[in-house]
Parts: sequence; C-alpha cells; structure tokens
Amino acid sequence: MRICIVGAGVVGSYLARKLSGEGYDIAIIDKDSKKIEDLQMHADIAAYNCDAFDENCIGQLKDYDLYIVATNKDEINLSVALMLKAVYNREKIFVRVDKDILSKQEIERFLKVEIVNTFKEIYKNVETIIDYPFISYFNELEEGKFIIFSYRAKRPDIFTNSQVSALKELRDKIPFTLVLIERDGKYFIPRGDKTILEEDILYILLEKERLREFALLAKIQYSPVKNIVFLGMSKVGFSILRKINKEKKIKIKVVEEDIKICEEIASEFPEVMVLNGKITDQELLESEGIGSAELVISASYKEDNILACIIAKKLGAKKVLAVIEKPEYEEIAHSLGIDIPIVARKLIARKVYRKIRHRGFKDIFELKENLRVYEKTVDKELSGISISEIPLKNSIVLSVVREGKMNIVHGNFVLKTGDILVILEKEDEYE
Repeated sequence: MRICIVGAGVVGSYLARKLSGEGYDIAIIDKDSKKIEDLQMHADIAAYNCDAFDENCIGQLKDYDLYIVATNKDEINLSVALMLKAVYNREKIFVRVDKDILSKQEIERFLKVEIVNTFKEIYKNVETIIDYPFISYFNELEEGKFIIFSYRAKRPDIFTNSQVSALKELRDKIPFTLVLIERDGKYFIPRGDKTILEEDILYILLEKERLREFALLAKIQYSPVKNIVFLGMSKVGFSILRKINKEKKIKIKVVEEDIKICEEIASEFPEVMVLNGKITDQELLESEGIGSAELVISASYKEDNILACIIAKKLGAKKVLAVIEKPEYEEIAHSLGIDIPIVARKLIARKVYRKIRHRGFKDIFELKENLRVYEKTVDKELSGISISEIPLKNSIVLSVVREGKMNIVHGNFVLKTGDILVILEKEDEYE
C-alpha cells in the first residue's frame, strides 16, 4: 500500500518511520526543510519539502492509496482533506484533529473522511482510570466492547496466593482470560499450576461492561477517584480539565509555572484551585499535599513532566498519569514508577493500523515490548478447524468472539466463518 502523510511533526514523522519500517511505501510532505532532512537521514521515505496547497506539490502524490493528514493545525488538516476530496477525488483520507467540535460525526459524514481526535483518545484513558483506579494499563478491542487491562494483585483479592486453575469458579461467572503475568519485570504465560503472588501484575481480557461486576466478584477493593492534581497545562490538558470539571464531581487542583495560564484557568474554572509554581518544586508539591492525591495528571508535554510525576509518586500520590510525546519514553516512564504513561502518537497510529488493516488483521496493538495483541477474522480457510490446528508460531489464541460474545476456548474449540480470534504474539519463544 502507498501512503501519503501530510505533516512531518511529532505525529506524522512517527507514523512515517513506523509504517516505512513495516514495508509500506511512504511519502511525506512538510514545509519545514529541517524536518524533511531529518526523516530522509533516518528512514527510507520519499520526503517532499513543499506546501500541500501548492498544486505542483500535492499533484505529484495524487495517486496514493491512503492519505494521513496530521499537521498540528486542525483547520489546515480539514482544508487539505477537503482539497484531496474535491480536486483529486481521493477516497481514503485519515484526518487528525485536536478540537472536540471538529471531530463530530456530522463533519466526518459531510467530508466523507475518517477523523481521529487526539483528545478523545487520551480522555478515554483518563476517564477509565478515574472510574477504575485499580487499572494501570488498558487497551480496547471491538470498538470498546472488550478490554485488556493490567491489575496488580493485592490482598484481599481472590488472585493473591491462588493457582491459575483455581480461578475457574470466577471464570464460570464472568468469562475472562488471564493473558499474562508480569513478575519482577519478566512476563510469562499463566499455566494452571502457576501460583499468583501479591504484587504480580496481571493482564486480563474481558467484556468492558462487566468490569465493575468482575472487580466486585474478584474482591478488588477500589473506589472512583475523588481528587485530582494537574501538574502543568497544555491544550490537551485544558480539554481534559474541561471534560472532568463538566462530567465528574471531583476536587481539582492545578500547579502551573506560567502566570498567564494560571489566570486563564482561574477565570474559566473558579472552583478549581490554581497554584503558580514549578511542577518539579518538591517543597511546593509536598506543602500542597500531593501525597494525598488519588490521581496526578501531567499533560504539559514539557521535558520536566516525567520528573514531576516521579516526584509526585515519591511523595505518595496513589496514581500518576503522564501524557508523553515520545514513544521511546513509555517503557522508561514505567520503570521509573509512573503508573500510566499515555503516548498520543501511538493511539493515533493504532487508528491508522485499523484503517489499513495492518498485516491483514482487523486490529493490532502493542501490549508490551515485543508482545502484540491482534484480532483476525476467521475466513473460509480457517472455518471448521479447531484452535489446536491453527498454524501459529510464538502465538496463542486468547479468546474467540462469536456473535458479539467472548468465548474462553480450548484446543478442541471449532471455528466458524466470521468468528474473531484474539491472539497474543511474541517475537521469540514464551517462557
């Protein structure tokens, strides 16, 4: 597939490198010559230093299969998409926007393009953590119908000091799959005789609407978040703040170094406590009781947001969430104790993968480094055979979705056309 990307900023350049490395024929356009030179040095990409609105520029790329318009300005993105539709009659166009109003279905239908809203993707993560703070990581499947999430085993839940086989009683009440167990930084497939220890991180797959019921039956103790501290602010941070303030009854405090931003927040949200100061000022954070915060959110996109989160965690904050610009910082953030690092670029990339049916899969995402989960629709070739007969290398079938219901499967489970396989794939052999 030939893919043209308009905009070589943080999102466009990441997608260009990622997709090029996976064998796609990639072209990218940007007016910034430095960005173009950098991409040409580090990736096998056809890079064009020109203006997408210049006919001599976009005209060279008018026959590509898919267009991803991902500059940092919503209005430009929508204008480019409109031009591609009206002038060049292109059908497959993917548009990135940040403003909530521009992602409305009415606009999507009118332009006949696919719109992904950066803020919506981030807020979906934030809202889930607010409602279910025992979760650290999660990813959705089947348009949000199913969820894979991580949970750290802790007494008095039913997991701690239990063998995997002993979870059958809970599984009979609510179908779920224990996907992985993480212990001391190592991952292994949960076998029936494996004992789960306290502080093990469990990766669990189940229907999202049954998450509350699952937590109750599994004796997971939690209550929704009641107070939040924002460390630093950005456009995305403002959007998250507005949404939380509108929809949730939560006490909110903001620490921000820029006095003008502080004044703007105080003016729009008189009920929010605003503190002017450095987000890495340990004395300030300690005096303001950061240790009692149920959730700390750092969405500043600045270099010091990870350090601010580390300080907050050190001072006792229960849960720390950081919106991170660079995907390579995600694992580092985890290792430094940040509970939920969110990489906006990866969220957008996943949307693109769905659009292009990456590697022929219905959906695919990275669970952890070298570990992927993907969905594959059962075709005529696989129909009628059992799970054990599927030719899978370094992969296991986690579950089968049939007629919208998740089935916990065994080797003798016979597949039907239209079933959806949820598969865990590892680059090397499992432990």
